[in-house]
Amino acid sequence: FHNWTGNRVTCRDWFQLTLKEGLTVFRDQEFSADMLAAAGGDSARAVKRIDDVRMLRAVQFAEDAGPMAHPIRPERYLEINNFYTATVYEKGAEVVRMLQTLLGREGFRSGMDLYFSYFDGQAVTCDDFVDAMSEATGVDLDRFMAWYSQSGTPRVRAEGSYDADARRYVLELSQHTPPTADQDVKQPLHIPVAVGLIGPDGQDLPLRLEGEGHDGGSTRVLELTEGRQRFVFDTVEVEPVPSLLRGASAPVILELDESDATLAFRMAHDGDPFNRWDAAQRYAERVVLALAANADAEVPGDFVDAWRRLLIDPELDPAFVAQALTPPAEAYLLERMQPADPVALRGALMRLLRTLGETAGEELRDAIGRSAVTGGYRYHPADAGRRALSAMALRLLCCTGTAGSCRLAVSCYAEASNMTDRMAALNALMTCSADAREQALADFAKRFRDDALVLDKWLALQASAWRWQSDDEAILERVQRLYDDDGFDASNPNRIYSLLGSFFRANPAEFHRADGAGYEFWADRVIELDRRNPQVASRMARSLDRWRNLVPHLQPLIRTQLARVAAEPGLSGDVAEIVGRALA
Repeated sequence: FHNWTGNRVTCRDWFQLTLKEGLTVFRDQEFSADMLAAAGGDSARAVKRIDDVRMLRAVQFAEDAGPMAHPIRPERYLEINNFYTATVYEKGAEVVRMLQTLLGREGFRSGMDLYFSYFDGQAVTCDDFVDAMSEATGVDLDRFMAWYSQSGTPRVRAEGSYDADARRYVLELSQHTPPTADQDVKQPLHIPVAVGLIGPDGQDLPLRLEGEGHDGGSTRVLELTEGRQRFVFDTVEVEPVPSLLRGASAPVILELDESDATLAFRMAHDGDPFNRWDAAQRYAERVVLALAANADAEVPGDFVDAWRRLLIDPELDPAFVAQALTPPAEAYLLERMQPADPVALRGALMRLLRTLGETAGEELRDAIGRSAVTGGYRYHPADAGRRALSAMALRLLCCTGTAGSCRLAVSCYAEASNMTDRMAALNALMTCSADAREQALADFAKRFRDDALVLDKWLALQASAWRWQSDDEAILERVQRLYDDDGFDASNPNRIYSLLGSFFRANPAEFHRADGAGYEFWADRVIELDRRNPQVASRMARSLDRWRNLVPHLQPLIRTQLARVAAEPGLSGDVAEIVGRALA
């Protein structure tokens, strides 16, 4: 992919980096999604989109909200090594995807063909790319160019009303982008909002906008270009449930008031697989944040029922089911908490997973049974989906802490014939008693001691582990022990990312300890790494970008360590930029 859209047509200057990287990421995403669709249909294709959006929400949305916020085409930089960001790459890919949504697949392909015919073998700009799209289709994209210069994650607010007598549904959309660290003033963006309306029977309704003479399919792309706009659908025979931003048609945060019952309805019936997943995510987010706010709250039975219905739906691709039933990422949920409390959030997630494992135990065991892949190992998307569902079900069962579930995980580990199944069983065992867990970890290390990439997985699993047992070793102490081990090569970036990166970024409850020990360890490692490899050190330094969003009692502890790093003599420009902007 990079040969065509990264090398044959490349960037005139560093500021145009998203021209090649965003476009190449998008092409890679689409190829992978097409391969999944060929094996399992629409819900299988959605799995790739879900993976991409999970990452976008957990990492890039946080970047937009933090001190390192920048547009996909920044106007300035202090250190070029800090330029390779989720915004440039992943949000850049989303901007390209919006062009495809606005122009249609055929129009987008025409634009790509024209782009290559004009610029093959040249170094060009983002403007050249968008101009080729506009010339090929005749669509004015001047307003769209603001996506290249404006930072931040837009919020799209939606409000709908139904007039039964007039058979009319009115959808009002508004947008605003909060100020970011680099820009105070924002302008309205050109946002494609893919919309569907679902009838009470769970079927998509035909859509006809006011003034049109015929229906235009069951999904329409509305173009939101102003601060507020009104869209009227005629001949709507029944009161509908809106399905908005289908396929994640824009990298925005949707603000829509939906009842629990409406979310459960969309979990069961939304005709867009991505939005079906998103309904499950929105419902789970609501439940988890309520649990985090109230230690005495319980998981609502209606949520459990909706969750179980998805688990047993025979029409859905197994990989999609595994995605739909996995709660939102902790990093994303922390962004949704005000203030963010990593320990309370971890406790809420553990209560949710334990409840699901206890109440849906029979269905989870059935899922493991029907997901079994027989015969010798081969890679096939359908088999990968079954393994993903089985892994999710096994871990949930083990979250209950029952001896029977952990024995099942031990058996799965021993009988595994491939790395995916072995890692899934080991991951499930991380929730079990110390004896079973440590025996499996030791066996894994012995089996794969000569395979560096596999041992990276082993390190990451331990660094990101949750403490399910009251007598478990603190994860920070485990990470320190692994780091100090004679076999750990701190000069290997992959080792650092696997152990330290997983701890700092993927284990917030253990990193953000009330005693501040995690922050002191972070500062020690950043200073040490900066002397050896500033680029790796700067990546670790970014783990505290969003420290001002955390509960107040943690903030002074973090500020102390940020200041210690900033005052270190001989600090590289890579790290100095990160901590300087964090402290500003």
